[in-house]
Amino acid sequence: MNYTLLGSQTSPFVRRIRMAMENIPFDFKELNIFETDDALTLNKYNPVNQVPVLIHEEFRILDSRHIFNYLNKIHKFQELGWEEENQLTIIEGAMNSGVNLLLMKRSGMKIDEPYMFVNRQKERLDSVLDYLRPYLEGPALNDWNFITMTLYSFLDWGVYRGILNLDLRPECHKFLEHYKNKAIVQQTAIPKV
Repeated sequence: MNYTLLGSQTSPFVRRIRMAMENIPFDFKELNIFETDDALTLNKYNPVNQVPVLIHEEFRILDSRHIFNYLNKIHKFQELGWEEENQLTIIEGAMNSGVNLLLMKRSGMKIDEPYMFVNRQKERLDSVLDYLRPYLEGPALNDWNFITMTLYSFLDWGVYRGILNLDLRPECHKFLEHYKNKAIVQQTAIPKV
């Protein structure tokens, strides 16, 4: 099976797919979507201009959740029930809010100002982390799966980008510490520039 994954090394959406594909051979084509040539390349494959994109045979799978579902049908990673689907939706909502804040910050907007949109993104981040606290304190430490891969990718990215301050969230620190030496976590680590 020839898989090609288009994405960046920093994206939490891409990283969780790279982790899920740990035992599946694939070509990784790294793109910097903020550079003109790479943005044009991405646009050829995904008119939404977001990563990741999975190319497999005649298929182009857009969106990391759809990529996981596609690969899961073929490789049988894990059976997801409604509770797991809801957990993924919750974490993805936080990741989207984090990306929104990062894009605003990179655009020169002040994300410390009390703008309604900014506040809604920050409220979502807090709400999600509050909601996930019981999961982070127990089940998340016992099962490495797509949900924990997604959560790890998000938390690590949020700290790296300065979007998340986890000083008052010891459960998040414990979770990150618990998995930081896992081989696939190390292999997919955000490059420290």
